[in-house]
Amino acid sequence: MKIIAASFQCESNSRAALRPGHGDFEYCEGEDIFKKMPVKEYLVENGFEVVPSVYACALPSGNVEEKIYRFYADKILKTVSENADADGIFLFLHGSMEVDGIGSGELCLLKAIRRIVPRSCLIALALDLHANVTDELAEYADIVCAFKTAPHVDQKETQLRAVKALAFCLKNSVRPKTFFQRIPMLVKGDTMLTSLEPLKTLEEATRRLEDEPDVFGANLFFGHCWVDAPNTSASAVVSAAGDRAERLAKDLADRLWNTRKEYRFTIEAQDPEESVRRALSGTEKRIFLTDSGDNTTAGAEGDRTDILALFVNAKPEKAVCVAGITNETIVKSFWDLPDGKTVTLPLFGGIEANVKVHGKILGWAKDIIGRSLTFSIGNIDAIFTERRAAFIEKGNFDLAGVDLEEYRVVVVKLGYLFAELKPYADREIFVLSDGASCVELSRLGLKKIIRPLYPLEDFTWSAN
Repeated sequence: MKIIAASFQCESNSRAALRPGHGDFEYCEGEDIFKKMPVKEYLVENGFEVVPSVYACALPSGNVEEKIYRFYADKILKTVSENADADGIFLFLHGSMEVDGIGSGELCLLKAIRRIVPRSCLIALALDLHANVTDELAEYADIVCAFKTAPHVDQKETQLRAVKALAFCLKNSVRPKTFFQRIPMLVKGDTMLTSLEPLKTLEEATRRLEDEPDVFGANLFFGHCWVDAPNTSASAVVSAAGDRAERLAKDLADRLWNTRKEYRFTIEAQDPEESVRRALSGTEKRIFLTDSGDNTTAGAEGDRTDILALFVNAKPEKAVCVAGITNETIVKSFWDLPDGKTVTLPLFGGIEANVKVHGKILGWAKDIIGRSLTFSIGNIDAIFTERRAAFIEKGNFDLAGVDLEEYRVVVVKLGYLFAELKPYADREIFVLSDGASCVELSRLGLKKIIRPLYPLEDFTWSAN
């Protein structure tokens, strides 16, 4: 039996101006995709022929332009057309790709695939749990498996769950039924952490369901608030044999809905001014501030200087680092100057700074994607990057040429702090800042979402 494998991912942010181009996608094809998708070994060991297509994954960005979408989608469709006799297809997608003029990129791809392969061909998906699942998904996908962790640490596990379910169903001639249940809620994603209650218990419940032999995917999707679309909301999706999927999905939906008022920040969450004040008055060895409104891992450009301005005005005695401000013009304009050179940066009406160090940008795929330039403004070091970057680990600082452990206060353009940085943080402050990834739902200007939607409205609801 033959299975096609492919991946096409970009988490969209309708508020972000920066659209992903070809250079923003980590791309490989053929056998190289299995360096990113660890599924071939299992399938081959179980007697399947595996046909690789492409792997294309971009850092979260604005909506995808149709021509960019078609470029990668057509490569997958070409593989499917050349192997239309495939027994199964495995797709590793995000679930919140929004395409100009199309809507859900994932749904569009699934529809196109189904026009090529017969219904006897089973399609299995691995999705991010922040997917905005469409109500039509169940018509085209036979098996759906979502991440069960936020922050995400189970990407590999989720892919293997999906292909194992696909292999079982093909070998045993089982055609699962998938049921989608929309949940009219969209709680701040940074408050929904699966290591904490109530999500810890809820995700454990989905795992127990998947231990049952006739349940192939039991999933809670939290939704992705930065896409303005009708399918933007939480949902429950279950893939199971027989007629169990609908009842199980509705039960999971009610359980998640009933917890909707329990999600809140477990760390300090303050406006920018108060965050800076607390950081400078704090006595901890190192305090991290996460600039949530300009979070590059949520599609924002990372170019805002609001928090840098607050620190500059405060003239701190502590050593402060503001990491990863996207500004290609500044990097290019001052790149040829030596370290130690005094310059006037074109910020805040012109401000004197010293070139501290020339560095490099560590990309999402652990490769070098460009140059960084760090300037010292008094006791503040500001790291500018010529391309958008996510400072999620110490390696980002190392390549930029600065020592993370020298600073008392560190600002990064993230939402929740990534696990790799937590060992260096004695205290965390979540900054409720403005920007493309602002977490306040009422300030996002969403026009296409289906109302009522909690927490914009408070109301009673049940899936059953």
